[in-house]
Amino acid sequence: MNKINQLNSELIDQIAAGEVIDRPASVVKELIENSLDANANLIEVHITRGGHDLIQICDNGCGINEEDIRLAFKRHTTSKIGILDDLNDIKTLGFRGEALPSIASVSRMSSRSSLDGKTAFEIIIHGGKEISFEPKASLKGSNFKVKNLFYNVPARRKFLKKPETEQRNINKIMRSFMLSRPDVAFRLISNNKTVYDVKVQELSKRIRSIYGSAFDKNILPVIMEKEPYYISGFVGNLSLVRRRQSEQYLFLNGRKIQNKLLNSAVYSAYQSLIKRGEYPFFTLFLEIPNSAFDVNVHPSKLEVRFINEWHVYHFIKSAITMVLQDILKVIPDYKSFNYKPSFNPNQTSELPLSGNSYSKIYFDQKAPHRGELNDNNLNIRNNNDNRLESAHMRIALKSTDPPVHKSNLESITENIWQIHNKYLITEIKSGLIIIDQHVAHERILFEEAKKAIEGNGFTSQTILFPQTIKLLPEEYTILIDITHYLEKIGFRLREFGKNTIIIEGVPPDINWGNENQIIREIIDQYISVKKIDPTFIDQIAALYACKSAIKAGDPLKHTERRNLIDRLFMTDHPYYCPHGRPIIINLSLDELDQRFERH
Repeated sequence: MNKINQLNSELIDQIAAGEVIDRPASVVKELIENSLDANANLIEVHITRGGHDLIQICDNGCGINEEDIRLAFKRHTTSKIGILDDLNDIKTLGFRGEALPSIASVSRMSSRSSLDGKTAFEIIIHGGKEISFEPKASLKGSNFKVKNLFYNVPARRKFLKKPETEQRNINKIMRSFMLSRPDVAFRLISNNKTVYDVKVQELSKRIRSIYGSAFDKNILPVIMEKEPYYISGFVGNLSLVRRRQSEQYLFLNGRKIQNKLLNSAVYSAYQSLIKRGEYPFFTLFLEIPNSAFDVNVHPSKLEVRFINEWHVYHFIKSAITMVLQDILKVIPDYKSFNYKPSFNPNQTSELPLSGNSYSKIYFDQKAPHRGELNDNNLNIRNNNDNRLESAHMRIALKSTDPPVHKSNLESITENIWQIHNKYLITEIKSGLIIIDQHVAHERILFEEAKKAIEGNGFTSQTILFPQTIKLLPEEYTILIDITHYLEKIGFRLREFGKNTIIIEGVPPDINWGNENQIIREIIDQYISVKKIDPTFIDQIAALYACKSAIKAGDPLKHTERRNLIDRLFMTDHPYYCPHGRPIIINLSLDELDQRFERH
C-alpha cells in the first residue's frame, strides 16, 4: 500500500481549480461575480478564440488596495464572510475565496486594480506562481486578464471545445448576468467584434435589447407575494415556446440557480398549453429569506438546497398559473368576437389547402394594452389551439386493420364526408377509410419539401410586409450554415444589421405568421443534432410540413377533400405522417358485419 503523503500547494490548487473552473465560461462567471460584488455598474468583457487565448474583465467597481491584491490570490481568503454564522446569511455572489487562486493556478493571469482611482497595482501570476507585483498607471476599478487557460494542464486543455462552442457558452453566461442585473451596463467583445452592448435599463427593455422587439408583445409580467416568498419577472406567451431548453432563467436572491423541480413548477403551469418537449421562456426572480436555503452545496454555487422545496414549488406554480389564466380571460372565445367569415358557416368552406386564406377575425381597436389582440396574436393562439386539438385525435392503427392499397383509390366514390372538420370518411370497394386531414396534408408537404431540398427547391412567394427577426449571436452563426436549406424550401432572407434578418419570401404552403417560429425551430434542431445529414434534412422537411399543413378544425369543400386524398395516395408513404402517427384507418366490410353481428 502506498504511503500517505501531504499534497503540495500547487497540486492542491489545480485539484481545487478542477472543481471551480471547467471551461472559459466558468472563468467569466467567477470574475463577473467578483465585479458585481464590488458594486460595479459597468462591466466589459473581451474574449479571444472563445476564451482559449484570452479572457479579460474590466469593471468600475470599488477596486482592491495594495495590501489586499496579493492576499486575494491566496486560497480561502475573502472579504465576504468572516465567521461561521455568515454562511447562513450570504448576501454576495462569491464567498469561498476560491475563484481567483483557482483561475491563477491554471493560466497566465494578471490583475490590475485601484482603490482610489489614482494609484493602481498589478500582480502577474503564472500557474499559481507570482511573477511580479508593481505599481501601474491608475484606473477606476479592476482589470483581470486570463491568458492560455489550462496551458499547464494539457489533459484539461485538450477537453476544451472548439472556440465557437466555448463562445456560445460564454454568450449564455453573459445573457444570464445581463438579465439578472439590468441595473448594470454590460459590453461583450469577441475577437474584436461587439456581441452585446447594453446600457442600464428596466428588465423589460433589457429583454428587448437581448432578444429583439418581437419579445415586447410576447412577455407577460409576473409578480406575487406570499410570506415569506416573493417572485417577479416575466414569462413568455405561446409564441416564445421553443423545442430547446435554453432561455429559462431562475434567480434566487439575485443568484442564478439550476433546479429541476422549480423549473418544472413553471412548466406544469403551462401543461395544458404546450406539449412534452416544449419549453417556455422565463426570467424569474425569487426572493426568500437566506435562512430558508443553503447555497454552499456545490463548488459552482448553481445548486441550492431548500428547507421546504415543495412549498417553493407550489408558490412558483401558483404565480405562473395566475398569469396564464389572466391571458385566457383577455382572449375570449372566437364566438364572442365580431366574426366575419369568408364562407357561409352553414356550408363547406372555400378554404384552399395552402392555408393562406384563413378567415379573418376583427377586433375592437380599443382593447386594453395587456390583452391587446392582433392578427399575429390570434394566429399564435389558434395555431396552439389546433395543435392541442390535433394532439387529442391521435388514433392508434390496430395491427388487425387491413391495409389500403393504392389500387383501391379507383374505387373511392364521390361521397367524401368531413367529420368535425378533422377527419375525411369515404367508401372503397372493401369498406370504409377514415383519413386524418392534418397528418395527411403533413405527409404530402413533407415529401414535397424533401424533393425540393434535394432538387431545385420551391418557388418563394414574396410577402407584402417583410418580417424582421433578431437572433442570438450563436443562432445567427448557425443560420448562416443552414441558409441554403431554408432557401430550398422557399424562404428568402436578407441580412439586416447585427444578428438580424429580414424575411422577404416564404414557402408556398406556409401559414403566414409562422415564419419566425419555423426558422427558430430549425435552428434549435440543428443545435441538437450538430450536423447536416439526411436526418437533419428530414427534420427540416417535417417542421415545415407540420407548421404548414391544414389543421384540425379547418373546413374543406368537396373538391379540396378529393384533391387531398388524390395527393395523399400519390405519396410514397401514405399511411403514416413524418412523426409516425397513422393517417388512414381502414374498416373492412367483414369487420363492419362482425360489429353488427351479421353472420
